[in-house]
Amino acid sequence: MGNRNAIAVCILSFVFLLEVFAETTRLHVDRRQNEGVVIIPPNCDRVLESETGCITSPNWPRKSVDFNECKMEVKLQVDKRILLTFNNFTLEGTDVCDENNYVLVSNGKSSRQDVYCGTFHPFTWLTDSNEVWVTMNALTSKVFNRYNATYRTVDKAPKNACSRVLVEEIGVYSSSDMSDFPYESSHFGNTIPNGDTCEVVIHARPDERVSISFRQLAIPNCQNPLKIKDLLTDRTKNICGEHESVSFTSDANEVVITYDKTDLRNVVEFDYEFITRPLDESCSKLVLGLPENGLVVTTPNFPHPYPSNLECQYIFHTSFDKVISLNVSEFILQPPKKTHHGEICLDDYIQIRDLSTNQISQLCGSYHNFSWTSHSNEVLLTIKTDNLLDYTGIKLVAKSIIRLPDPDCMTITRHGDSFVLTSLKFPSNYPSGASCTLLFQELPDKYVIFDFEKFDLEDTQGCEGDYVQFISSTSGSLSDKLCGKKEPFTLTSDSNEVSIEFKTDARNQKSGFKAICSIINRPTRTPENTECSTNLHQKSGRIQLPVNPDWPPVRGSDCLIVIHADPDERIRLKFVSFVVSDQDSDKDFVEIHDISLKGETNKATYTGHLNPFSWTSIRNELAIYVRDEHEISSVSFIADYETLPRSEDGCEKLFTKRSGTIEWPFNGESKASHCDVLIRSDPNEQILFTFHKFTMEKGLCPEHSMTIQDVSTQRQDKFCSTTWLFSWLSESNEVSIDFRRNPKVFAEVSATYRFIPRPKLSAFNQFLTSPEGIISSLEHNRDEIIGKNCTVYIQTTPEHSVVVSLTDFLIGEKQDKNRQSITCTGEKFLEVKDLTTGRTNVYCGEFDLFTWTSDQNLVAITFHISIYPTYNVFRSTYKSIPRIAGCDHRVIKPTGTITSSNFPLPYSANSECRHIVHSEPGNLVTLNFTNFDVQPCGNDYVELIDMGSGRVETLCGSYPLFSWTSDTNEVSIRLHGRQKSIGASGFRTTYQHVQRPLVSECYVRLNDSQNTQFTLPKFVVKDAEHVECQFYIKTKPSERIQLTVEDIDEVFNCSDSGLEVTDVATTRTNKYCAISHSFSWTADTNELKLRVFASKDQLPQLLAKWKPIVRVGILGVWDAESAEVVLDGTDTYQLIIRTLPNYRLVVNYLHEHADNHDCDAERITITDSTTLRTYTDCDFFNGIMSWVSDGNEATIDIKQDDHTSKIHYISVLKAPPSECNKVLVTNSNLDVNSNLETSHYPDMYDNNDDCDMVIQTRSDSRIQIVFEKFWLEQENSMGCHNDFLNMTDTSVGFQYDHSERICNRHEPFSWTSEGNSLLLRFHTDSSIAHTGYLAKYNILERPIPSTHCNQTYLGANGLIQSPNVAERLPQYQNNQLCLYFLKGKVGEKIVIDFKFFDVELQTPCERDYLKIEDIATGKTNIICGQHENLIWESESNEVNITFVTDGSRVFNGFDASYKMENLTRTSYCDVTLLETTGTFNSPSYPAKYANDLDCTYTIIADPHHTIEVKFEYFDVEASPHCTNDYVELSSSGEGTSQHFCDRKGVFKWNSTTNRAVIRLHTDHIVTKTGFLATYKTRLILNDVAQCSEDLKGPYGMFETPDYPSSYGNNLDCSYSITVNPLKVVRVDFLDFELEEPRFNYCSDFVKLPYNSNDEVTLCGQLDQHVYVLNDHKVVVHFHSDGSNTYRGFKAYYTEIDPPPESPSIVTPTQPPFCNLEAGKLTEHYGVIHSPNFPLYYPDNELCRTNIETKKNTHIVITIRFMDIENYQLCEWDSLQIFDEVSGRSSEKLCGSLDAPFIWESDSNRVKLVFRSDDILARTGYYGTYQAIENSETPPVGIDKNKPEKVPEKLPEKLPQKPPQKPPQKPPQKPPHKPPHKPPQKPPPKLSDQELDNNNLGDTHLGNGGYYEGPFGGFGGFGGR
Repeated sequence: MGNRNAIAVCILSFVFLLEVFAETTRLHVDRRQNEGVVIIPPNCDRVLESETGCITSPNWPRKSVDFNECKMEVKLQVDKRILLTFNNFTLEGTDVCDENNYVLVSNGKSSRQDVYCGTFHPFTWLTDSNEVWVTMNALTSKVFNRYNATYRTVDKAPKNACSRVLVEEIGVYSSSDMSDFPYESSHFGNTIPNGDTCEVVIHARPDERVSISFRQLAIPNCQNPLKIKDLLTDRTKNICGEHESVSFTSDANEVVITYDKTDLRNVVEFDYEFITRPLDESCSKLVLGLPENGLVVTTPNFPHPYPSNLECQYIFHTSFDKVISLNVSEFILQPPKKTHHGEICLDDYIQIRDLSTNQISQLCGSYHNFSWTSHSNEVLLTIKTDNLLDYTGIKLVAKSIIRLPDPDCMTITRHGDSFVLTSLKFPSNYPSGASCTLLFQELPDKYVIFDFEKFDLEDTQGCEGDYVQFISSTSGSLSDKLCGKKEPFTLTSDSNEVSIEFKTDARNQKSGFKAICSIINRPTRTPENTECSTNLHQKSGRIQLPVNPDWPPVRGSDCLIVIHADPDERIRLKFVSFVVSDQDSDKDFVEIHDISLKGETNKATYTGHLNPFSWTSIRNELAIYVRDEHEISSVSFIADYETLPRSEDGCEKLFTKRSGTIEWPFNGESKASHCDVLIRSDPNEQILFTFHKFTMEKGLCPEHSMTIQDVSTQRQDKFCSTTWLFSWLSESNEVSIDFRRNPKVFAEVSATYRFIPRPKLSAFNQFLTSPEGIISSLEHNRDEIIGKNCTVYIQTTPEHSVVVSLTDFLIGEKQDKNRQSITCTGEKFLEVKDLTTGRTNVYCGEFDLFTWTSDQNLVAITFHISIYPTYNVFRSTYKSIPRIAGCDHRVIKPTGTITSSNFPLPYSANSECRHIVHSEPGNLVTLNFTNFDVQPCGNDYVELIDMGSGRVETLCGSYPLFSWTSDTNEVSIRLHGRQKSIGASGFRTTYQHVQRPLVSECYVRLNDSQNTQFTLPKFVVKDAEHVECQFYIKTKPSERIQLTVEDIDEVFNCSDSGLEVTDVATTRTNKYCAISHSFSWTADTNELKLRVFASKDQLPQLLAKWKPIVRVGILGVWDAESAEVVLDGTDTYQLIIRTLPNYRLVVNYLHEHADNHDCDAERITITDSTTLRTYTDCDFFNGIMSWVSDGNEATIDIKQDDHTSKIHYISVLKAPPSECNKVLVTNSNLDVNSNLETSHYPDMYDNNDDCDMVIQTRSDSRIQIVFEKFWLEQENSMGCHNDFLNMTDTSVGFQYDHSERICNRHEPFSWTSEGNSLLLRFHTDSSIAHTGYLAKYNILERPIPSTHCNQTYLGANGLIQSPNVAERLPQYQNNQLCLYFLKGKVGEKIVIDFKFFDVELQTPCERDYLKIEDIATGKTNIICGQHENLIWESESNEVNITFVTDGSRVFNGFDASYKMENLTRTSYCDVTLLETTGTFNSPSYPAKYANDLDCTYTIIADPHHTIEVKFEYFDVEASPHCTNDYVELSSSGEGTSQHFCDRKGVFKWNSTTNRAVIRLHTDHIVTKTGFLATYKTRLILNDVAQCSEDLKGPYGMFETPDYPSSYGNNLDCSYSITVNPLKVVRVDFLDFELEEPRFNYCSDFVKLPYNSNDEVTLCGQLDQHVYVLNDHKVVVHFHSDGSNTYRGFKAYYTEIDPPPESPSIVTPTQPPFCNLEAGKLTEHYGVIHSPNFPLYYPDNELCRTNIETKKNTHIVITIRFMDIENYQLCEWDSLQIFDEVSGRSSEKLCGSLDAPFIWESDSNRVKLVFRSDDILARTGYYGTYQAIENSETPPVGIDKNKPEKVPEKLPEKLPQKPPQKPPQKPPQKPPHKPPHKPPQKPPPKLSDQELDNNNLGDTHLGNGGYYEGPFGGFGGFGGR
């Protein structure tokens, strides 16, 4: 506290001195500089007499310079002493004080004084008396000199002989020897009276501390303890009791020791010395007390290199009853220097010193972990480095441990480097109740081995009684507690210090123990590998050198690894990898040995590159010594270790000879129940066992068994009994066999073993024991396998064999195209070997897949290549299969026959037999089963297995001829017969080896009926003369294969390329080439082979599929191009008809007609094999049915009942593949009215195109095609040879054979088939193209032919007669229906000339009549009554005539003749246009128009209109006076025409009437692009009534005449609106009531311009609508006719900014809700107005309009028009707006507006309140609202900070309040004129974006409205 007070006083003084003396000092210095004299500062020569205070250098804290003899004196009363504490002290310069720079501290009344210079940590100076002088000289201005000290007073001590002041660097003090002491007595302290206390002051220099070592210390009275105090820090230690070898080290330079001298028992003897305090304390520390877990100390920067020129000091202090233990885990310093005296630590080192006993170790270089334990309570650790090399330094943990007494229950005798350690009294029993600990301490580079010859202690559970335990000072426990009796064992310390604890209880003393102890040198630790040596105590672990896989191998060092196990255990070591340079085995090696100090030791030395191996110890400790003297890195290994128990009963055998026999039980061991056998070979060898005899009792397994284990891999197998000869191979060099048996039970095992070389170390080598697996050379880098015998072993159980399937096999040279065998050299091969029987095969070459099946259970596969550039690979799978006892055959001949046992007699019951057919790699095995009878299926079966692919098929029952082809070169045939059999004969099959394609990708097996599509593999075979691919497709024996090739590349070269399809069983083969279409091929049996071959180096792309078909009925196969098949009797048939791939089949089936046929008894089903399209019929209409296939093959299944039927088919060449080929199928006889057209219609079709179209329907239907448009190239001299459409009725070969080829241009015509299928072929050449055709086809009911009634007329002329006339009867019969079909050629018409016509007359003709119908044009006449010379002429080529009679009167009928005549051509391109705007163009635009055209375009407008035609593009053949091709423009009814040609820019032409005629004429040669034109109609203004208005300004209102009264008749009003040119017009219809539309026609209407070309037409009753018109000048037209009139409309217009996108057409809004509880406006945009607006609002009205938009928006209200009664503050009538969330409201509004009123809400909820009183109503208000996103700006055109600009006054004309409301429902107007035009399509629906951009609402129409725009019209009859 005194020091702190003094410091506080000093601080205040410093402030004062700095202020008072600053100027004086400056003046003195200036004067000194001017005069050259020495100045004494004014604050010097002071005398301080206060008890506390401070002393500082002049100018503190600034530097003191150039002054002399600044003296400060402290003088106190005589009974006090002064303690100076220097807190800061710096005199820069040299450490040697000279006369110019120093501080002198001197005692006032004694000669003791000290001179100081330099820099010091804080220190103290205790005076002997009451005075002290501090003198400072500082005569150099270049140094920084200052000090700061405080002082305080202390009492002086008694004068006695035991008090001392000790100032020498070392010294001794003893309380028993106080004579002849040279110093005066002094006193310190204030609690003990003078003369009773001894005080010893030890005073060192400021840069030193005091270390006191007590030799003897006895202070019996703890009430008066000895006190040691550090004067700087006040740290005090009180000591009592007796102590030896304890020490105390101060914090600073002065210590005071006091004790009671009156107690004569007190003994104080100590040595002391001064220890230099390091100036840099960043790595120095005085540690007072250590944590329980210790304190970690490292060199700076650890684990990185420590800095140069370090001097670190650590002092560890603990209590007197403890010692310090330093556990060093890392120690790498600069190595020692070699001198003639030996190695000395001169540069970098650490020094460890026991401050009490002076035990010192100075260490450098590198050490493994070690310990250093002191004998006292303080240790000094000094670390010193030079400025040369840097190393990583040290890491240690300092702990305090209990100080132990000397051991008294063990004896130790030393003999050189060895000791003998025994328990007390050994070999007699040791004493009871003993407990002692012995500490072995050796140098850091030593360790200790204890080899126990005898060990016999009391045996208790957990060794709770007597025990011995070893404890390492470095790592802790070395062993568990040991007790009981043990065989000889060793215990090795892991460092240089180990303690042995021996403890006994009061029971059961034994003889104890005896051990030989040896001190062994530890291998030198080097910086290259700091983890080289270690001690392992775990039960298992891994050893790895180098420790870090990223480090290089060990070099230039010795390593020792010790593995410790319990005494009753041994150690098994397994090397995972091992590499030691074998350049010099004497210098580089790894030695493994048991640790033992007596007798022979189990030792082995290894070098080289070794395979993984194991080594098992005999004793409980094992040492691995690594020696490497080379500078290059050479040692690297990884080993795992584990401990295992020793033998149970001592039956152990070790075999190390290279071969031998093992027979068990062993001689002399017949009574042993358990024996361990170990067989060990060299690391590069493995052990092969062959068990010839193995007999044990099965029922006692597993206790009666043999377990054989590979020591390294721990792979083990347990056997109880087996009858098979089998082998077992180790993977490494050690095998352990564990025999267990009941001695009373017989057991016999006989085996031979031999050592065989292990394959060279390679990642490829494997040992596989799983039932199946994968082997692949592709998993390894080629460098790993080049030049090595890489071996894979496969071992399975004794009862199994091994099947090896090799894939992607390429070793050595490939076979040539003839597949000639090649010789496998010693450089490249694959060897497969059965290690039991020795059967071996060697393979090389290229194969995609083959298998190899072993004889027994162990197989070796050796892969060898020695030439690097060759790419040699293979992949393999393997699996184990069970052996079959007694009948397991291998068949290897290339062809032969295999039968079941006893065939053809029944096979035996309860039998099992297998044949494995083996062929060479690259071959397949095909089995053709000619006989198969295996019964019953629930018991017996034949199992077919492909040994390579694993494909399995189980068959039973009876089958006709079928085949089965393997996927690989081996197949297994296994017959299984159970206990009962019904005498089935079994099977007979022939087999043959079949060659596979050379390239593996080109062999494909297809078996999965669920995945039937396949393609050719994508690959290229370089430099190949011939390539082929094979597909084997297989299904069940009861089925056949139907193959469909869907897509294939361009045609092959038919000389040596194509497709070959073969039925495997029957060998029927077809070969095809020049293929352009998909096709099908159906096999006879269940297996098909497709071979694709070519001479190119790349096969074509192929896409195919297949499906299985059940084999039923009588099979017939026809391959001819056409054939006729007659089927007789009752049976089921399956016919396959096939033609060439590029053809299709036309099939006609002739059968007796059946009215009510039984489809279960008789039917026909035809299936297209390619597309699987199926047709089934059992009605057999009129006995004939026609069917056209899609592909080249069809399957016909026929079931008939005692009939004769006939099938006739022909082949028809198909069009090339194209997207335009179609097949249209319908089973309905109703009109389907489907479209048919050429590609690109109405644009020109493609050149060089061929398209086929098949139309197929039911047999009772026919097909009718009506061509609406038809334009093909004209015929030439050869007829329709260029472009044509060929129509064929496919009922060929029976009743009809009709086909027609059509070209040229034709008016609408029709073409009707007689049969139920139709084939169309469309062909174009490379020259002229036209638009093609547009047609519809219908399916019609096919009438049953009847004599003289249902008839078809195909001739050029003939007679048509009623049945009675044809039969020469006078009158027709009642209730007749006769159909006559007349068919002419295309381009003809039919003229019917009635000679007479006499049919019952009725008006209209409803009883008897004749109906004549032109099929194409629809022209129809119904005739009855009597006629003469009646002629009827068709407009097209086909006519239907229907003759109907009822049940009443009969007449004479009719007699007519017909003839076919050519039609007159009319133009096909004429167009009539009725819309107000539109577009038209020349044919085929923008492609070129055709030759020989005459096209007329007629445009008809409303009355009072003209037509403007604008040609956007114009390019017509140029000619003088436009005589070749031209466009003629004229107005119908007046004026002359104008001709235009050549290429022109955009130009316009206007008609003079409301009808314009545009005619395009082309000649027969040159064509051009033609033209594109638009048109619009224009109102003739002179005809507009006087009701029109010219409206100008930014806004205004307009209305129909007399609004709101009814408008007049026959009005045509025009409202011309003009606004700012930068704006567009917006029109709001506030009220709209016109005449309702009739039949979608508007009699009275409003038209608005939509854009420059289109208009909007409105009529009927509509809700408010908003229209944005895309112009600043618009004209709104209103028209009324001469009938009913209505209220009309009232509209408001305003100018707005142009929308960003195209304008909206119609954007009506919702009306406001007024006083509805649930009503609110929720749209994004809407209209708001007062009730009845624009009529007067009601009296006494209170109308609330609620608006609520989506969240995160606010609302902008714009009141655009207002006319509300105005009075004062709007007290009578008013409008007010409220924000329903914030409560903010607008002012009350009334009167009128000069500008639109805008109000913006805070939230998304707004309420408008409109009030009126009981008098004076007005028009009210009208406005809009819009929701704005809170992040948005106000909508376009609205600036909420500025009012919209409006004219100074509103339009003068405002509606007056009518006397009464107009009628709610005006009278309906009857129709009086046809509709103007039908609607075409509804108006376009606006997108949300368009609505947002135009500030518009949702579309809404009122009841009965009609909208007609540029896209047509729609009526609004149901509201929204």
